[in-house]
Amino acid sequence: MLFFKRFIAFIIFIIIGYLMVKYRERIVRIVGKSDLAEKYLGLGGSYNMWVIIGMITMFVGAMILLGKCHYL
Repeated sequence: MLFFKRFIAFIIFIIIGYLMVKYRERIVRIVGKSDLAEKYLGLGGSYNMWVIIGMITMFVGAMILLGKCHYL
């Protein structure tokens, strides 16, 4: 049962991360540009920030599946 919960969490995290990467332009249009991201990541930093957040989300999903992240 624990593996099933981890697998479901993995699928959810992967889907959310993928959608963040795919629809980063829409997210920036809705949320707005981040001054901090534009300052430190350069031109287009807000878009890059959402890609980074999406990739981290997918990485956390993989960690949950492998049992290295004990939040479930």
